[in-house]
Amino acid sequence: MSASRHQGLNLISKLNNIHVEDLQYVEQDLCYYELVSLGFLLFGDERANAEFALQKLLILSNTHKGRSCGGADLLTKYISVNPRHWRAQLVEALSIIGARRVLRKLGFDWNELHQHYLPHIGELSVHVHPLLKALYRICERLKPAQAGQLVLRVNEQHKGPGEHLRFYDFAYLEIFLLDWLSRRIITLGDRVANGADVDVLLEFFKFNDMDALKTLLLETIVNNADSKRMRNNEHISADNATASSGNNNKYFAEKNTTTMQSDANASTSVRSCDLTINERYEVRHESAGIILIINQLNFHEDPDPALKKLLPKKSLSSRHGSNMDKDRLKDVFSLFGYKPKVFEDLTHLELMHRIRETVKLSFQFDSLIVCILSHGTEGSVYGSNSIPVEISEIEHIITGDTLVGKPKLLIIQACQKDESPINERHKPNVEPHRFSDLVKAMSTVPGYSAMRHTLEGTWFIQELCDAVNRFGDRRHIVDILIAVNRKVSERRGNKNEIMMPISSYTLRKFFFLPPRK
Repeated sequence: MSASRHQGLNLISKLNNIHVEDLQYVEQDLCYYELVSLGFLLFGDERANAEFALQKLLILSNTHKGRSCGGADLLTKYISVNPRHWRAQLVEALSIIGARRVLRKLGFDWNELHQHYLPHIGELSVHVHPLLKALYRICERLKPAQAGQLVLRVNEQHKGPGEHLRFYDFAYLEIFLLDWLSRRIITLGDRVANGADVDVLLEFFKFNDMDALKTLLLETIVNNADSKRMRNNEHISADNATASSGNNNKYFAEKNTTTMQSDANASTSVRSCDLTINERYEVRHESAGIILIINQLNFHEDPDPALKKLLPKKSLSSRHGSNMDKDRLKDVFSLFGYKPKVFEDLTHLELMHRIRETVKLSFQFDSLIVCILSHGTEGSVYGSNSIPVEISEIEHIITGDTLVGKPKLLIIQACQKDESPINERHKPNVEPHRFSDLVKAMSTVPGYSAMRHTLEGTWFIQELCDAVNRFGDRRHIVDILIAVNRKVSERRGNKNEIMMPISSYTLRKFFFLPPRK
């Protein structure tokens, strides 16, 4: 059983151990500030529920501020509101507000919950309505003075007889949000934010230069609505895909191991179609995108006993010379407008998190480049804690809804010798168009090592940077990779070592880097 599946089963078991009688003790351990946030996350998704929570919290504000909220019975009421899934939503809401002491008393491990619910990522949620989580994050970020300005602005725009909220503590912005939800000044839409209306908030953030908060709301709405639309489109072939998922996965795996010679033939056939300039991807210098560089220099063995079976047979050595690759990638791609984001010595979880965060930020750009410089085994790259991450999982993140239709370049500098302890391969059963517009360039074919000079950097990255620097805005990226293949394959090491990179792509247009300045 994989570690992630084990954690999932463990979490379900702990959820089932929560009883109704436990809720009174949960409330005793929460202060009023925490109960306001919790009530907002649990009750805010329906107008009647929001109105009930609002009135309950207003009454409690006169008696419980600054101390325990035992006896409030707000959570007991929630069971009648959501009798089937109250445990899961309660635990996620407690995770979002960071109630670690309460969760610990309920028998949960914080690291396990943090990995499962990602409470720090505002626009992603599992059970709680995604916009409620995003709005809670906004409440946390706004200072009381800023929250006060927002409240005054919204209430000024939506005056009505008998609708004035007799509450004036702007530190509890969730109270005002519940009021606006119950009065339909803002609406959340359905569970994936279809039909949401938060224009009054977006307008305030726009005119007060709060771009990060505006982006958080927009991303939450767009990403969740897009995922719903994608799922609706996929239902037509769902039965067939389920019945033949083994064949589909086998086909996809074969496509990922297509050699560069096959890519060269494909490139030739595309050229014979006489594509016009309009069939390039639009990649502009001022909005080219991010180049994410994950530079793994030093390694240790993760002490978690549950991960021990995933560790390599031999300890991973430091990757001297990798800084040369990092610096070349930064310097070369910056010429074409790419904004470098560099991280070093990330564990397997941190590595995945940074990629996800960068993909989320990339919705506003024309393309994305992800470079991973690490040790590797066939089909995987290593985190700094010597735990492998499957390259297919990285592809799955990069080709998510945020970057549909935009070109992505994934560069992997890592050995691919078959030493992986991973037995289960993750092959997501999704529509194949999901993986379009991606170029994957790897330093070596499966089963072989990749050469790295401890002073000058790796053969593959250095030759790639040379070729991009020379032809980046004049030649299609596939042509550049063919040139890199030739140059690397002609090199020889001190002991006559040889190397052959490999690339694959699902491009639907020509991918040229933007003109350099």
